[in-house]
Amino acid sequence: MGLSAFEHLIYGFLSGLTEIFPVSARAHSTILLKVLGAEKISGLPVLFIHIAVLAATYLSCKAQLVKMARARRLARVPKKRRKRPLDICSLMDSRFLFTMMLPVVLVDLFYGKISGINFGLLAISILLFVNGILLYIPQFFPGSNKDARSLSRIEGIVMGIGGGLSAVPGMSGIGASLSVGSMYGVERSYALNMSLMMNMTYLAGMIVYDILGIIRSGVGLFSFQWLLFYILTAALAFAGAVLAIRIMRALAADKGYHIFSYYCWGIALFTFILNLMA
Repeated sequence: MGLSAFEHLIYGFLSGLTEIFPVSARAHSTILLKVLGAEKISGLPVLFIHIAVLAATYLSCKAQLVKMARARRLARVPKKRRKRPLDICSLMDSRFLFTMMLPVVLVDLFYGKISGINFGLLAISILLFVNGILLYIPQFFPGSNKDARSLSRIEGIVMGIGGGLSAVPGMSGIGASLSVGSMYGVERSYALNMSLMMNMTYLAGMIVYDILGIIRSGVGLFSFQWLLFYILTAALAFAGAVLAIRIMRALAADKGYHIFSYYCWGIALFTFILNLMA
């Protein structure tokens, strides 16, 4: 049994939120499908959702991405021929982001095998609880203002490994990356920007995976009417992602993200009960 048109819209908006919030999009997808009594969702709306969230993230980080791209281009120009000074900070940000992206690229390459592992509701509930602990711990570490100028490649790799956890239902890649960054003393707003840009790599890999899945299995329900519903689903996913990014930025400037730990523990309990009822 698949989702109805209205259920697709709910799924899209919640997917946009949970792809950004540190609460595990994969876990919420499994839980929502279980609650709605659906076995799966077809590949086309999932593809549209991933594209929409990637677009929302790109627009949110566009200014910094443009600065880093300009810094890389200028760095390739011989020093004597440069018409303006090199933006060292943006160049270092670019190199640090590349380091963070490496583990995520590896996860994308092996996502087929990871997604083939059968994570039951009990396992997901346990992983959600662990995710909550990861989000709760950083508040006990002293805040700091580190950025790429004072961070090592090893620290970037570890933050990237955290980002790769998005592939595991119950774990949030953005949440794990932010938690690791907080433990290393990375300034929260800076860590959020870097984690969002790192997550774009994961989303790009998911889009490729979605396309390959559609080629193998077909598009599922498809007509002009369903196409409109899928586009509307993507629009709601975009809106959900934009809203989530704004909330995350506000929390970064305030007290951090540990509030999501309580949510993760609550949804972990709900998932555990759902497992008992299954």
